[in-house]
Amino acid sequence: MRRVGTFAIAALALLACARLAGAEVRDAGFAARVTTGVTADTVTVGERFEVTYDLAYADTLTLVEPVQIDPGTCRVVDSKWERARGEAAGGGAVRVRFIPVSLDSVHVPAQAFDFVTQDGDTLRAWSDAVDLDIRYLSADSQDLRPLKEQWTMPPNWPLWIALGVAALALAAAGVWWIRRRRARRTVGAIPEVRLPPDFVALAELERIAAMGLPARGEFKQFYTLVTDAVRRYLEARFGVEALERTTFELLDDLARRRLDVDGLAALLNEADLVKFAKYKPDVARADAAMNRARDVVIGTTPRVVNDTPGQ
Repeated sequence: MRRVGTFAIAALALLACARLAGAEVRDAGFAARVTTGVTADTVTVGERFEVTYDLAYADTLTLVEPVQIDPGTCRVVDSKWERARGEAAGGGAVRVRFIPVSLDSVHVPAQAFDFVTQDGDTLRAWSDAVDLDIRYLSADSQDLRPLKEQWTMPPNWPLWIALGVAALALAAAGVWWIRRRRARRTVGAIPEVRLPPDFVALAELERIAAMGLPARGEFKQFYTLVTDAVRRYLEARFGVEALERTTFELLDDLARRRLDVDGLAALLNEADLVKFAKYKPDVARADAAMNRARDVVIGTTPRVVNDTPGQ
């Protein structure tokens, strides 16, 4: 009996597939509709967002679950199908999380959802397309991280006073030791030569350009070396911590110092896409990133003005 039941189910499935293959595809009209919802109006580069497709259709229709979602200018992170509970009509929702891979804008095309009638015809309903803007983090951004709450000293005053006195004693001893060591240096000692930060950064960028990494398809290593050189330059020029910070934290610190570095946000955001979102640019785009890095260094180098009369 089990074998007969199994063969019967298989025959019915094959018959349904055959009817579906030869069925006419028509617009669903009022029989089924798709409502599109999105969790954000704008996103930053590499920020995930969710699109919900709510389905409502007559109970005489059978939904053909979509096999693949068209991501457009994004990449699908994951998707989840949820069926609605009820007997009056069919329904459900598809929740899809995307991550943008474009530097300009976000576009998720309209998705097609098919339904099979009792006569074997196919009805198709369409969702709305989703278009979002890319929001770049810059010095004048209003989405900067808020200040942390002020730290308050614990009530154990004697302990903290003792620790403060000990710290002051150690600091005084350190200053005395440093001054004594400097006094012992010979008069003829050769002073340390330090090259200007812009000279070091531009020389490092020229060395990276000569490696020819984009031509060999090694874009991730190329962008990592370029941004590290720029971050070291920013540390030397402005005294900020740049190498161990994320793009958001670095731009936030520069904004608090009222330092507007033209082109830095675009360079770091594009590098984050290559390193973390598996975005693969072309050689021309990599060359443009190298030129942008040079412009960041040159644009923040102090200009020397010659005030000598007659020059």
